[in-house]
Amino acid sequence: MIYPIDAVIAVTYRCQSRCRMCSIWQINEHDDVSPGVYDKLPTTLKDVNLSGGEPFLRKDLAEIVRVVHDRVPKARIIVSTNALMGDALVPRALELVKIDPGIGFGISIDGIGEMQDFIRGVKGAYENALAAAKGLKSEGVDNIRLAFTLTRENADHMIKVYELSQKLGVQFTMSMAHDSDFFFGSHDSAIVKDEGSLFDDETLRRDLERIIRSELATSALKSWGKAFIYHGMYRVMTEGKRPFGNRPGVDFFYLDPKGDIYPSVVHNFVMGSIAGDDFESVWSSEQSDDIRKRCAADERPYWMGCMLRRALLDHRFQIGIWALHHKFLGLRLER
Repeated sequence: MIYPIDAVIAVTYRCQSRCRMCSIWQINEHDDVSPGVYDKLPTTLKDVNLSGGEPFLRKDLAEIVRVVHDRVPKARIIVSTNALMGDALVPRALELVKIDPGIGFGISIDGIGEMQDFIRGVKGAYENALAAAKGLKSEGVDNIRLAFTLTRENADHMIKVYELSQKLGVQFTMSMAHDSDFFFGSHDSAIVKDEGSLFDDETLRRDLERIIRSELATSALKSWGKAFIYHGMYRVMTEGKRPFGNRPGVDFFYLDPKGDIYPSVVHNFVMGSIAGDDFESVWSSEQSDDIRKRCAADERPYWMGCMLRRALLDHRFQIGIWALHHKFLGLRLER
């Protein structure tokens, strides 16, 4: 039995955002598990993304982080936040840093100024997110990233957010808005749509080339991996093809606020629940095996960092050759 190394854990579906590419905020029923349930997580995890909804709306978030950190002390923990709390988020985040000094914070910024407010559906979203990022930085927190979600409306702001991350001295990460019939919902803003609609934008191509070249210009292998991910995103957007597949429900999983385990955030199959059972029983069940087979037959071109870490490791030599080739011979994204 292969056990996962990556997990996205939504600790609540409560959310103050009204995002154009996500329907989580429309969920009205909330039955969040207690922090103690997270002590059932598999000890094989190397990366844990505490997400939502908005994680900081849970008053017991510090207790959740403590349980997760004690359970998987070597795992990299990231808290993804819309940062609508602004600088009021900072003292609460610092509580988490005391528990896990290496904890990271992914602050969602999908555009500059009014574009951020438009995508997030809340006036003042940009000012609050910027205040949170600057506040954490001023307190000496060094694991901060601006998390940009590419939609069909904000392609011309991708490079602007990238430049903002460089100005602030924080990391930049990017994902594409996906359709999902149980998590994100189906939206006109989504880049990856179930019906296969492609997206090609000249501004996006030009700016993405610039970002990839910038990442390849460093000597950091992590940056080369990000460059490859962004290159893969372009292929998915313009060709509807992934550079390579991955294994939902094998290498990673998604855990919802009730404790239900899904293979990923785009595969609507419940493998079981750790609210009542132990993880081992759910993971090794015949139901989970059947779900894995159904996921393996799914050829939709989903492409997200949280679903790629093991696949990137498995293809590290291929990626290294790709990175060296384009680092020294240049890169041009073909239309």
